[in-house]
Amino acid sequence: MNCVGLTPVIPIVFAFALPLVSLLSGGNKKVVLFHALLGTGLALIGTFKVFETAYSSNALLVYSFGKWIAPVGIVYEVERLNALIALLTASLMFLIAIYSYHYLEKEGSLEWYYTLYLGLEAGLLGVLFTGDAFNLFVMLEVTSVAAYALVMFYRDRGDSVVAGFKYSMIGAVGTTMYFLALGVYYGAFGTLNIADLSAKIHGISFQISGSPMGNIVLASGIALALTLWAFAVKAAIVPNHFWLPEAHPAAPTPISAILSGLVVNIGVYAMIRFLYTVYGAPLTPGLAHVVTLLSTILIVLGAASALFGALMMNVQKDIKRLIAYSTIMHMGYLFMAIGLGTQLGLQAALFHLINHAIAKALLFLAAGAFIHAVGSRNLDELAGVGRKMPLASFSLAVSSFALVGVPPLNIFFSKLLLFNAFMEKSIGLALILLLSSIIALIAYVRVFYVIWFGKPQKEANVKEQLSMSFVCLLLAVAIILIGLTAPMFVNKFIIPASSQTVNYGLYIYSLLKT
Repeated sequence: MNCVGLTPVIPIVFAFALPLVSLLSGGNKKVVLFHALLGTGLALIGTFKVFETAYSSNALLVYSFGKWIAPVGIVYEVERLNALIALLTASLMFLIAIYSYHYLEKEGSLEWYYTLYLGLEAGLLGVLFTGDAFNLFVMLEVTSVAAYALVMFYRDRGDSVVAGFKYSMIGAVGTTMYFLALGVYYGAFGTLNIADLSAKIHGISFQISGSPMGNIVLASGIALALTLWAFAVKAAIVPNHFWLPEAHPAAPTPISAILSGLVVNIGVYAMIRFLYTVYGAPLTPGLAHVVTLLSTILIVLGAASALFGALMMNVQKDIKRLIAYSTIMHMGYLFMAIGLGTQLGLQAALFHLINHAIAKALLFLAAGAFIHAVGSRNLDELAGVGRKMPLASFSLAVSSFALVGVPPLNIFFSKLLLFNAFMEKSIGLALILLLSSIIALIAYVRVFYVIWFGKPQKEANVKEQLSMSFVCLLLAVAIILIGLTAPMFVNKFIIPASSQTVNYGLYIYSLLKT
C-alpha cells in the first residue's frame, strides 16, 4: 500500500534535488545522468511493485494521505488498469532517460532538462493513481507545466518558443475547462472524490458528504461536456489537435516520444475513468441519455481524428510532424473504442493504448537517431542515411509496420480487437479503421523508402550512437514479443484489467472499506 503513495513522490523529490546535485558536482553531466536514472529507476521499481500487487489480488489498492479518509482527504486508488498503464509509463520514462543523454549531451542545461523530465513523470503517475477528481486537476497541471517547458527546451530557437507558447495556451484552456467541470460536480454532488461521485450517481450511500443537490442530470451533462473538451485537448483529438503537430518538431525528440507515447494517454485514461467508473452502467434514463450522447460525440470526434490524421501524414516533409499526425490518428481509434461503452471496446482501447505507446515511442526515437546524425528533420535531407544506420533503420521498420498493423507485430492484434469491437456497433466504424490504416501505410512506406533507398543530397559521415540504438532495439524486441504472445497477453493482463474497470461497485466499496 505504501508503494502507491510513495511511487509518484520519488520522481518529484529527485526533480527538486537535481539542481543542487548538479551545483555540488560542478555541473558534471555524468552525475546528472546517474541522478536522473536513479530517480526514474526507483519509480520503475515502485510501479512494478504496485503492478505486481494489483494483479496478485482482486482487491484494489487504496492509500489515504495523512490518514484522512475519503472524501475529506486525498486518496490514491489503484486497480489493474491504472497499475498496468503506470508500469508502461515508468518503463518508457526510464528507457527514454537513457536515450536522452547522448541525444542532448552537447546541449547546455542538461540538469534542467532532467529536472523537468522527472517532474513530468511525477505528474503522469499522479494522474494515473489518484482517486480524486480535483487532485487529478493538480497532477494535470504538474504534467502540463513540465511538458510546456520541455517543448521550449531549445530557448534560442524561435519555433521552439512559439510552439511551447501555443501549447501552453491551448493546454491552459483545456485545464480551465476541466476546472469549471469540477465546480459543477462539487455544486451538484458535494464531493470530488471519484468513488463518492460514482456512489451518488448509482444511489449508493457514502460517508460524510451527504446526498446530491439539484438536477444531477443537467449537472452531469454540463460537467461531462466540459470534461470531454478538456481531455480532447490533452489527447490531441480533432478539433483540439493543433498543438501536437506544432509541438513535436520544436521539442527534443525524446520529449516528442513522451508526448505522443505517454502524455496523450492521460486524456484517454481520464475519459475511461469518468465513463466507466463514475458513469458506468446501469444508470437512470436521464443520465443514460447524457452518457449515450457523450459517447456518440466521442465516436464522431475519434473517427474524424483517425481520417484527418491519416490524410495529413501524406503531405508532410518534416518527419516529426508526420509522426505527430499519426498520433492523432491513433488517438482517434482510442476515443472511438471508449465511446462504444462496451467491455470489448475497453479491452481493445487498453491493449491499443499500450501497443501504440511502445511503437510510437520507438518510431520517434528511431527518427531521432537519424535527425541527430544528419541535423535535419526534412525527409529529403534524410535520404539514404538509413543504409549507414542499420539498427535505427530496423527499429524504424519495426515501429512503422507495427503501427500500420502488419502481423505478427503487436498492433495487428490490438487493431483486430478494435475491428471486432467496431463491428459490434457499426460496419462503418470498422471501415474507417481499415481506410485510415491503408492511407497511413502509404506515408510510412514513403518514409522508409526515402530513408533507406533514397539518394543522399550530400555525403555525410554519420555513425550510430550505441546507447540510443540499444534503447531502440529493446523497444523493437518488446513490439515483436507482445505480438507473438498477444493472446496470452490479452488473457493475462488486458481482460482482468478491463473486468475490474467496468465494475464500478468494486471501486466504490474498496474505498468504503477503508
